[in-house]
Amino acid sequence: MTPKQVRSLLTVIQHGSINQASKVLHLAPSSISAQLKELAIELGIDLFETKGRNIQLTQAGQSLLPSFQAFCAQELQIKQLAQTYKTGLKGSIRVFAPSSLCIYRLPAIIEKLQASEPELEVILIHEPYDYETALRQADIDAAFIMTEASNLSKVQKDWSSNLHFEEEVIYVAHPEYLTTHKSFTLVELNQYPLITTEEACSYRKSADKHFNETGLTLSPRQSFSNVEVIKRCLIGKMGVGLLPKCVVSEEISLGRLIQVPVTGTPYLFQSHIISLKTPLSNKRLEKLISLI
Repeated sequence: MTPKQVRSLLTVIQHGSINQASKVLHLAPSSISAQLKELAIELGIDLFETKGRNIQLTQAGQSLLPSFQAFCAQELQIKQLAQTYKTGLKGSIRVFAPSSLCIYRLPAIIEKLQASEPELEVILIHEPYDYETALRQADIDAAFIMTEASNLSKVQKDWSSNLHFEEEVIYVAHPEYLTTHKSFTLVELNQYPLITTEEACSYRKSADKHFNETGLTLSPRQSFSNVEVIKRCLIGKMGVGLLPKCVVSEEISLGRLIQVPVTGTPYLFQSHIISLKTPLSNKRLEKLISLI
């Protein structure tokens, strides 16, 4: 069993077909088919079955998927460790972060890293992205994420985790948009057009839960994946927005936006960097974490 075979298998799974995987890997479809056939023969089981025009893992293949992911992850970690001993902190480190952290938290860390290790490149990836699968397959080295404070123990159980910042998620509006600046209940807030991130966003989920616990449904007038778009809508007096405080702290200090006091808020989060729990050392990642 070779890393190339397993990497082809994981790419086929991710993209749903051999033809699509061939485009990503820059290999002929026949080459990928041959690799998968050789792997299945060596293991003595059928790995894929046909479903319509695509293929999917058999039950046996599905049960082996975590092991295939770990196999590729370990192979890449060994290569990275070898390069560290050979050339020092050169090459690249691949990091996922949502747009809010990409813009408002990471630049200062990257600046420190570049000053310390000028030959080390940081490759940033942002949403939409399945960072958990990417971590398990070693497609990325680490992920900066925002987690509700109450869920931190679960994250620490599943991943190696290092705290970055305590974060508050708040409701925000233009100071001239609201007729009153009193504290709002969710019922009162729900009378205004709400602008939020998409449903999969962690702090949007917290708001959904908050509304549901009050017997309400959060139905935003607009939903965007980019926090900058939301902020521009708020400055344009288009509604009340839900954003991490770090995204709007400058606008609040300048009086361009105001924090809207809402019962049961702010939502408390923590931003932290997570990576695979592994006995292998990753010098690049260790250096990045040391600068947080």
